[in-house]
Amino acid sequence: MAPPVLRVGLIGNGTVGAAFASALSANHERVTQRIGRPLRLTQVVVRDPDRHRRALPSIRVHDDPEGLANDPSIDVIVEASGAPDAARWLRRAMERGAAAVSANKLAIATDPLLLAAIARRHPLFHCEAAVAAALPIVRALRDSLDGEEILALRGVLNGTTTFMLTEIEAGAGFDQALNAARRHGYAEADASADLTGRDAAAKLAILATLAWRAPVTLSDVPTRGIDPDVIHLVQTARALGQRVRLVAEATRSTGLQLRVEPQVLASNDALARAEGVVNVVEVQSALAGSLTWYGAGAGGTRTASALLGDLLAAARALAGSRADRIAA
Repeated sequence: MAPPVLRVGLIGNGTVGAAFASALSANHERVTQRIGRPLRLTQVVVRDPDRHRRALPSIRVHDDPEGLANDPSIDVIVEASGAPDAARWLRRAMERGAAAVSANKLAIATDPLLLAAIARRHPLFHCEAAVAAALPIVRALRDSLDGEEILALRGVLNGTTTFMLTEIEAGAGFDQALNAARRHGYAEADASADLTGRDAAAKLAILATLAWRAPVTLSDVPTRGIDPDVIHLVQTARALGQRVRLVAEATRSTGLQLRVEPQVLASNDALARAEGVVNVVEVQSALAGSLTWYGAGAGGTRTASALLGDLLAAARALAGSRADRIAA
């Protein structure tokens, strides 16, 4: 008897969603072998279905995310839309026993129920792609360091501002750097979430929730971003052999202290290695000491890599929790 098919629904087919769909197709045989059952992308939700149907043959393309979340034939929802309403769809899918995978850091970091699911390591909710694309910091905190006492964490988590600051170091003006980030696909037309620090703060909220097993929301993180005045800070730092980066950090002693702000970093600081769209995360733990992760934190294919890894984790959790309910 053939093993049951795992049916996947995708919300969003932009840069990240399209890269995920392509990666899933290209790696279908490998993924099937690793989860022990065939996997099929059966539905894609987008704002304008007519624009996407030709590129997605044999897949149902529609504009009803609520319907997808409620569809009992869908076993895993992969959310790559960035929509502010995404938290509701993710929660609904999990309420009916499906797994949910999301790259939407702002939706997660503003939803206490999803943060609570992260804090208690809910096996059917995965969000590696929401924090640092392919850099596996979420899984490290969730699994590898689960028995550890986390003392502090800090990171350069926003590729857009790091790219811009790298350009400014090379002599670009603020608007020039922002336009270059847009040309390379690292910044949206509306880059306010990046420039104000909200993007980095949302990622920090997710990491702090994982590290200390209690929901930390976006509103809990004092945040200051970058604006044209940062050029003077960059120039002064550069003259002293230092660098400016938008740093997100959290420490816990008597309480939890969080902040996101531009900081001047010494040349030997691990976070000063961040250039272009590279992310760097440093964790201080009681037993393992100082650990550092370094890698590309932006881009469709990098984020698709994280989504694919989360999809496999979700599939294995489903197999363990309700294998008899997966549609044939």
